[in-house]
Amino acid sequence: MTDLRARRWLVLIVATYVVLATVYSFATPPFEASDELWHYPMVKYLADNGLQLPLQDPAVPTAWRQEGSQPPLYYMLAAMLTSWIDTSNLDYWRRINPHADIGVIVPDGNVNMIVHRPEEAQNRFTGALLALQLSRFFSIALGAGTVIVTCLLARSLFPTRHDIALMATAFNAFLPMFLFISGSVNNDNLSNLLGNLLTLLVVRLLLRETAPSWRDYMLLGIACGAGILSKMNLGFFIPIIALSLFIISLRRRDWRPLVIGGIISGTLTIAIAGWWYLRNWQLYGDPTGLNVFLDIVGRRAIPANAAQLWSERDSFLWAFWGFFGGMNVPIQSTTLYTGFNLIGGIGLLSALLFIAYQQAKRPIPNTQYPRTFAFFAPLRLKLSLAHWITLLWIVVTFVSYLRWTAETPASQGRLVFGALSSICVWLVVGWCWWHDKTWIKAFVAAPFILVSFAAPTGSILPAYQSPLFQTPNIPQAMPNAVLRASDGGAIALTSTQQSQPTVRPGEYARVSLLLTVEQAFQRDWSLFVHLVTPDNVIVGQRDIYPGGGTLATSDLSPGQQWFNDVYVWIPPNAYAPQTLAVVVGWYHLPTGERMMTDNGEELVTIGQIDLQPRASELTVPNPININFSDQIELVGYSISDLSPAAASQTILTLYWQALDDLDTDYIVFAQVIDPLTTTIHAASDAMPAQWSAPTSTWQPGVIIEDPHILPVNAAAPPGIYEIYVGLYRRGDDGSFNRLRVFTPDGGAAFDYTQLTRVRILPSVSP
Repeated sequence: MTDLRARRWLVLIVATYVVLATVYSFATPPFEASDELWHYPMVKYLADNGLQLPLQDPAVPTAWRQEGSQPPLYYMLAAMLTSWIDTSNLDYWRRINPHADIGVIVPDGNVNMIVHRPEEAQNRFTGALLALQLSRFFSIALGAGTVIVTCLLARSLFPTRHDIALMATAFNAFLPMFLFISGSVNNDNLSNLLGNLLTLLVVRLLLRETAPSWRDYMLLGIACGAGILSKMNLGFFIPIIALSLFIISLRRRDWRPLVIGGIISGTLTIAIAGWWYLRNWQLYGDPTGLNVFLDIVGRRAIPANAAQLWSERDSFLWAFWGFFGGMNVPIQSTTLYTGFNLIGGIGLLSALLFIAYQQAKRPIPNTQYPRTFAFFAPLRLKLSLAHWITLLWIVVTFVSYLRWTAETPASQGRLVFGALSSICVWLVVGWCWWHDKTWIKAFVAAPFILVSFAAPTGSILPAYQSPLFQTPNIPQAMPNAVLRASDGGAIALTSTQQSQPTVRPGEYARVSLLLTVEQAFQRDWSLFVHLVTPDNVIVGQRDIYPGGGTLATSDLSPGQQWFNDVYVWIPPNAYAPQTLAVVVGWYHLPTGERMMTDNGEELVTIGQIDLQPRASELTVPNPININFSDQIELVGYSISDLSPAAASQTILTLYWQALDDLDTDYIVFAQVIDPLTTTIHAASDAMPAQWSAPTSTWQPGVIIEDPHILPVNAAAPPGIYEIYVGLYRRGDDGSFNRLRVFTPDGGAAFDYTQLTRVRILPSVSP
């Protein structure tokens, strides 16, 4: 391929990226991109306050939440771009869905983080929505810069292979997740550009034959300073810069690249970004401000170990290839992820093979291959330090990501996009180094191009469609009840399809409703569906705004109707068998007020379901499978009273079996606990079978029956609580060393398991 033809293709790729990213920015409703709900309010705050940064206080809720603890350069630039716009109507448009399922996929939708107003589409270019869209355009421009950097990096590393530059650029430009993030308000867009630009600058310094100039050092310092003022993880590039300058000094036998280059680039880095880190140190006692960031965003209850991180690999990969909305809108068909993983895995393994091949220093054959193997034309290249620097940056980025997500749940592949240019180049090398056939390259690239074009209309737009219709042509049925709100609104509730008659723990119970607005509402009300025992213990519940979270009752007019499927999840350790009533109602979240029927009832019972135990070969009640550190398995349990009164007791019987020979005597703990306050209202700590069956005496596969008496505190307030169970051993230092729960996917996030809910009743007077 000639240079001119390659340039034309590259220009076409970049132009197509800009068009596609713009399409993504319009297909994604306002505030529905990952964390945009909080990123844009940070932009607005700076625009409204002359770029003055907010003081972060975990005890004070803000619209920007943890994003106020992020390095501010992206927000400042977006604020300057939009400061002329009157954004005082932000709160009107940013109407939060309080029940949104962020980061999870559920059958009944509810993916929208914002309840969008009917007139939103007509106002995308006014007020706060205009500022949001302009900020998205700014992000698209930054993304275009990243695509160009990828092209330049590939051409620097492999100057004779136009196909590698072309494919790496295309892979970057048509990566669905990159397009999605580029079309959103997100500080990653600036840090992605600068992280990859730093890689390019260092690579070019290492490849050049002449000595670096002071301009090179200045550009390096400016990019580094801007980088660590955009995102803290780019600080890990500073040692790579120092290493590169040291290598150049050694190679040229000249101290000036290391000393003078270090002074110039370091001084500029500090001058550009040092003030922000000094501010954090003065305000929060931490130059990075991460302590406050984590206090706001929330830490993991237990820092993730290697097993837990491995169990989150699917979410990491999904969010690398394409996972939209609030990490809850997947690509059209989830089987596409398998295809992407296969293509990526082959590229990675092949790239590693290429590296090993080059390092082995084997002679590369120059003879003509037989016609059958004519496609085999290995890339002739000796790996340089510049190539190794790109590999090092990929590793450093991934390790820093692992360290971060071990502290707070953030298993998203997009967080490694700061090394995306290097990743694209090396994946493409893995696909291309052993051949020069166009059809193979097209076969690899086609799925990404097709999905990137299809995702806006095939995945993103349908996820936010409203089910609302006016005067539908449906059979009329008598409503189960009409519920009325104190603000004058009224809604008729008709059960159109009973939930499936039988469900098991770990499954969804589907409840189908027809809802009809009879009188207009002034406030926004939440729909709830409960599955309750005869003692009114809620086994499963679903709280949601109507229409799968897409509708607000204050927007609805009399006569409007919609079908509303609600899927209620049954916890996997729920107690069975028992018959559960299906109960429906409405409440106002800010006040807790409930709608009432004409008969003065808050709840409408529309049917019942039978909750049956899981099938099991073991003859134990309520079979379950809870693996404690591959040592002990909880295989079943029973409970004498699901509704004990205060000052009474209930007996929880656990059924265990050893998975291996044990040499440790563990203590079992069982607690009736309020998960919100962690107040324990009943507890038992004892070796199994009332101290008569130490775990070190267990034989693998033998069932151990282990009863625990749980005396309920006399002062326990009436309410619904959880039962937690686990095992621990006391350390010599008095510590409690709990066994972690291993999930089927390899996770180990918790050191206890949650069993059934129980209701504590008021104490009975003697």
